[in-house]
Amino acid sequence: MATAPNPADFSVNERANEYEVRFSVRGEIRLTINAESPEDARSKAEAMTEDEEFGLELDDTDEVRVDHVWKTRPMFLVTREGKKMQVSRLDAGDLPREPDDRGF
Repeated sequence: MATAPNPADFSVNERANEYEVRFSVRGEIRLTINAESPEDARSKAEAMTEDEEFGLELDDTDEVRVDHVWKTRPMFLVTREGKKMQVSRLDAGDLPREPDDRGF
């Protein structure tokens, strides 16, 4: 098994002063769904909960809690399998690269 490369060999964006925060929110959203039956409306509503773009505004918020705070991981500039990218974890075979015209 090949080992990951040395992080010191790569350009890195340390992302100073950036932290990720996870909130738990309990509340209520009310909206209107066009459907042929209550079962169809439930099915459409269930599908909405799986949509990554759900992002509706809460009508009533019962509770908001900060669950966790952690330092945002640094991003390394690499060439991986011939493609330029930024990654938070170095893999075996990653090659260092410098910033390009798009910046870091």
